[in-house]
Amino acid sequence: MVDPNALTDLLLAKLRSLPDIGARVYDGIVPAKVPTDPSGQYIRPYVAVFSGLGSDLPGERDLTGLVDVTVLDWAPQTTVVGPDARSCRQAAQQVAAALTNLPMGSKFLMPDADAFRVTKPLTDSQVTPARAYLPLQWRLTTN
Repeated sequence: MVDPNALTDLLLAKLRSLPDIGARVYDGIVPAKVPTDPSGQYIRPYVAVFSGLGSDLPGERDLTGLVDVTVLDWAPQTTVVGPDARSCRQAAQQVAAALTNLPMGSKFLMPDADAFRVTKPLTDSQVTPARAYLPLQWRLTTN
């Protein structure tokens, strides 16, 4: 059986190796207070990773109709956050470069072409300090 925690650990390790953001990578839960610049007016860029169990591929089942537990369709999301749109885009570009075609076992992590895509940073002004965020969808099909 494919372990989604092992896949998430690989993804987190790669993100944590990034020089400008690596210390601020969160798995599922972002703390209420995130690091800011010395003035406290701007947040430092960070990445939140959201991953689940994945699902099976019904089209890959054999004639028994049973689920093949050695195959997993895994679709994690990374949400890149920065103090403004420019910083968010820069951090998102760094994340995309690090994760696109990332080897995971015998397969590679790819941008999810079928997922809903946000093409520009969105602004969250409900928090202080305000921030821009950009979700990036990924897909990995194991076997």
